[in-house]
Amino acid sequence: MLNAPPFERILVTGGAGFIGQHLLRALLALGHQPLSLTRSLGRVEDLAHDLRDEARWVELDLLNHKAVGALLGAERPTIIFHLAGTRGMRDDDSALADCLELNVDATRNLLENARDSGVARTIITGSADEYGRQSGQISETHPLQPTSSYGISKAEATRVAQALYENEKCPVVILRPFTVYGPLQPQGMFVGEAIECAVSDSPFRMSSGLQKRDLVYVDDVVRALFLAARAPLLDGKIINIGTGRAEQLLDVARLIWKLSETSAPLLVGERPATTHETHDTWADNSLARQLLNWEPQVALEDGLRTTIEWMRRVQHTKSISTVHEHKGQVA
Repeated sequence: MLNAPPFERILVTGGAGFIGQHLLRALLALGHQPLSLTRSLGRVEDLAHDLRDEARWVELDLLNHKAVGALLGAERPTIIFHLAGTRGMRDDDSALADCLELNVDATRNLLENARDSGVARTIITGSADEYGRQSGQISETHPLQPTSSYGISKAEATRVAQALYENEKCPVVILRPFTVYGPLQPQGMFVGEAIECAVSDSPFRMSSGLQKRDLVYVDDVVRALFLAARAPLLDGKIINIGTGRAEQLLDVARLIWKLSETSAPLLVGERPATTHETHDTWADNSLARQLLNWEPQVALEDGLRTTIEWMRRVQHTKSISTVHEHKGQVA
């Protein structure tokens, strides 16, 4: 864990996102008071009260080079966790432009200003989507063959980060998480969607599910981020963060159905997989074990069970809120 003294200055971008919320909560639990940047303070209003009230929040456009420099110059963070970006889930022509702007240009702005402000280390998150369609276990030395707008932009952000390290010794580490799952996972992701359907006893329409994913629980990713902030001789390195196991999505869905004890139908083959969904992901995580002394601690069944329990609490809370709203209308 990040066992630096609580007064160390830590900055997090994308703290209102999936991994960001887990990271902030872990930092707060350790006594840190991180500064979190967000594109809109409106997103912060929807967060749990501990994140909303205990973390410090600043609205900032990472594309504004001058504003980023001014903030880093004033705050002087020691460590930056850069999680902000976009997944570019749309299929229209503007998706790639959005991804390149928010995932590449914003990252370049942040790293250049971090270098100039004397930040000791910036940890940025890449993606397994950078590898694209490849078979077998994938190491960091595999060529990048991204097929999605998101993967293309993340690969370019990695190139920018490495160039800044090689040419200007900008202290940056790139962690490349594989398929991250857990509570708070955004809509449109396989595990989160399947669990939501299972808990609400709703049909889940999926592809044949023959593709495989290296599913890594979000707490394990947060632990890797902490270790990357502290481990020596990491600058310029790219490190896969995955379990080293590839799970067939059909098997994952069946396990979710078993653990949740849902009566909903699992509709396999009811929808086609898109081009970007058909490839496998499978991490060679030997470098993470070697350089970070990291290995996954949360088994898939345990992680799914925890996420199912979390989703039940969310849906119970929504149900209570709906009942109260209805009573208010009747009154």
